Amino acid sequence: MDKPISVYIHIPFCKTRCNYCDFNTFTGMESFIAPYLASVKEEIRNCVISMEINQPVHSIYLGGGTPSLLSPEQIRELIQTVRDHFFVTRDAEITMEMNPGDLLPEKTMMLRSTGVNRVSLGMQSAINEELKCMGRRHSVEQTLDTYHRLREAGFDNINLDLIFGYPGQTMESWRYSLEKAMELEPDHISLYALSVEKGTPLESQILSGSLKALPDDTVADMYDSACEMMKEHRYIHYEISNWSRTHQTESRHNKQYWYIEPYLGFGSGAHSYFSHVRIKNVSSIEEYIERINFNRPWENTYPAAEEIIALSELTEMKDVVIFGLRLLQEGVNPTKFKERFGLNLEDIFHYQLKKLLANGYVYYNQEGNLVLNEKYAFVSNQIFLEFV
Repeated sequence: MDKPISVYIHIPFCKTRCNYCDFNTFTGMESFIAPYLASVKEEIRNCVISMEINQPVHSIYLGGGTPSLLSPEQIRELIQTVRDHFFVTRDAEITMEMNPGDLLPEKTMMLRSTGVNRVSLGMQSAINEELKCMGRRHSVEQTLDTYHRLREAGFDNINLDLIFGYPGQTMESWRYSLEKAMELEPDHISLYALSVEKGTPLESQILSGSLKALPDDTVADMYDSACEMMKEHRYIHYEISNWSRTHQTESRHNKQYWYIEPYLGFGSGAHSYFSHVRIKNVSSIEEYIERINFNRPWENTYPAAEEIIALSELTEMKDVVIFGLRLLQEGVNPTKFKERFGLNLEDIFHYQLKKLLANGYVYYNQEGNLVLNEKYAFVSNQIFLEFV
């Protein structure tokens, strides 16, 4: 059987927009939800035919935006559409991102019946004042309530997202949030350093002086402190920003990206990587709907695409190394690299590896894999520049 692929479905709708967010999301467009979902289903239906896809699907991810704004029935229909047109493996990981407080008590069990078996909960902080500063619309109490109801409904694979390095955050408040998150004993935790993106309200607040960005050294110390705390609680640091309780609860979907294995993205702004080609759909909800409907019957393979980039073999080799090094335990397997490209890792990147090995930034582990020295994980982007 061919290697499995992953499916991503983008839900771009939000009730409010967090002040740090630069994702492809929109507020006040609830009237477009029904035609948008119909267009996504159409894109999925026709993708299999136009691209002649035979590989099984082993992960489905509903991201956003705020997928938890959808009703359980709408979620079920999206997942069923994937099942109807792809061979979805019996043990497929099916993840949905969720904003705490969106899941009404009476709909918790209904969500379990949709096929979703993994939830990524946007906790972000365990301090209400910090949540308000971030522009989040949920409270700490709603996070706790949602988490416990998900457990009661039988969800045994829950991720919590947290943000560190936010203006006004202190080492003490960060450690408090992380401690409160680990007290819940989630199966997976993702910790993201704040990135101040251009054009966001947060950037304007920092430029105006109403908020003050934390020093880089403080943010680095927060990451180091988190690594120590997670280790003490026996979480596996398997990727630069991700920890899991066991290897079984590592994010299968995200590992598809880090392995540079094929995935298909559906919806506005969604990305795909398939047959050595990267595809990005148009960002606008209205234009996405128009393109999907205008192209019936489909006249081209990627009717919603605004970017189609054929990748060179060298680009893919660089990506395999850069994203492979993000996997702190596995790293890059030289044998698999040669099986994939027919060339030796050391021959292609001789000068880069010589420099990085000499400086102790990377090393070969007992299995013979090239791995990143974990003490340089927070500044890894500077190391990855060697391969760009």
